[in-house]
Amino acid sequence: MNSLKSHISLILALVSILFSVFLYITFSEILQKYQKNIVNNYSIAVVSDKPIDKLNIKEVEKIESINIDGYIQKLKRNFQNIDFSNIKFPYFYSVKLKTLPSPSRLKQIENHLSNLPFIKRVLTYRSTQTKIYNLLFLLKIISNAFMIIVGILGFLLIIKQLEVWKFEHSERMYIMELFGAPFWFKGAALFKIAFIDSFVSFLITAIFIYYFINSSIFNEIIKDLSIDFNIDYADTLLKLFSVSLIISIFSSMIVIIGRKK
Repeated sequence: MNSLKSHISLILALVSILFSVFLYITFSEILQKYQKNIVNNYSIAVVSDKPIDKLNIKEVEKIESINIDGYIQKLKRNFQNIDFSNIKFPYFYSVKLKTLPSPSRLKQIENHLSNLPFIKRVLTYRSTQTKIYNLLFLLKIISNAFMIIVGILGFLLIIKQLEVWKFEHSERMYIMELFGAPFWFKGAALFKIAFIDSFVSFLITAIFIYYFINSSIFNEIIKDLSIDFNIDYADTLLKLFSVSLIISIFSSMIVIIGRKK
């Protein structure tokens, strides 16, 4: 019974760590794709007295000319008494950025463009962009905090379990030491337990992940975010199994080395 409890304790700790790692990776990728989607749909509107080919701003990806012929034709129909042939219209541009700048950086970009003598108007929609940036930044902090907290709690449970293992196998390892058993042979039982528990933890986590990514709530969220998100199930599981195995083996080595001391 005590042996079963010790296995359950370690398995629960590993499952919590593995699932938190999965959530962190998944959430980070979703945020990255969502941020990229926002960048693709965000632009700075610029009104200039002359054509613009380039701007000395590192964040600028491309400058697209805005065709205003349709607006001019509409003005001509509404104001037929005005001779538009003598009116020189400014140039309108949509400036696309490579990344979503911070509010302070966006203000610097706006000030830089406004100070150019040939630019008459700059629209950055800074208020809306600032809200989006702060929201994404807050979500990243929450994601990182969740990963750290769950990781710490999981490792604390593993450390507690290590002490149980150390007590259960101390006599056996002591006898092996007297007969000069090598490191790997002395810890064979612990390595076996570590592998079994890591594999069980991996299977439980894989089941959780399968139901999570196929749940209606998760898919509805992805749909609402308007992003193309597909999880590489095999690659994700391989990474998680590697993490589980590394943690278990490392824990076993700590017990064996601690016994040596």
